[in-house]
Amino acid sequence: MLQTAGPAALLALQSSPDGGEVESLLEGLRERDWPGDDVLIELITAALTGTDAGRGRLEVDLDMLGDVLNDQRGGYLDRAAGTVWPVDLVEDGQVEGLNPFEDADPDLWLDVPGEDSREAYQDMADFTADLTDPHVRDNLAAALEARARSAVSRRPWISTTPTGSTGECSPPSAAPGRARPWLADQGYDAVP
Repeated sequence: MLQTAGPAALLALQSSPDGGEVESLLEGLRERDWPGDDVLIELITAALTGTDAGRGRLEVDLDMLGDVLNDQRGGYLDRAAGTVWPVDLVEDGQVEGLNPFEDADPDLWLDVPGEDSREAYQDMADFTADLTDPHVRDNLAAALEARARSAVSRRPWISTTPTGSTGECSPPSAAPGRARPWLADQGYDAVP
């Protein structure tokens, strides 16, 4: 949730640069200290002080970038538009300006390397450990330990019935947090 609040905080600072409303977000990011939180803190602090983080600014969907980073096959990021394309679409010839049989122009495209799914699995394990309902936590931990991650990841939600309530419980996406530092290493900050 804190990573997804980042763009709203940056927009709020554009209209009201005093920053009083973003202090609690900064405090939460500092306390949590998940991947990418340090980059978001740096970006918000630069906006608060009217300085520059020293990187280019790019409107990019961090969730999509995180998904492509998590895909073993990777993809491409359009440096001008900020659009992220999975390699499957490139290979199908669906991306204008990218020929699947030629190297992408590095001045126009960033090669997004694919990674394995260990980080996504770790996100689920961390989320599970933080659950307060023991019934939900134990059931999800058992599923993870039984290598049922693939069955869980095929569902966008996990239906649960905690004692005394009914509802759904879904893990937060850590994709923006993983995508933010990768993008910063490439010389860009994701901005709204």
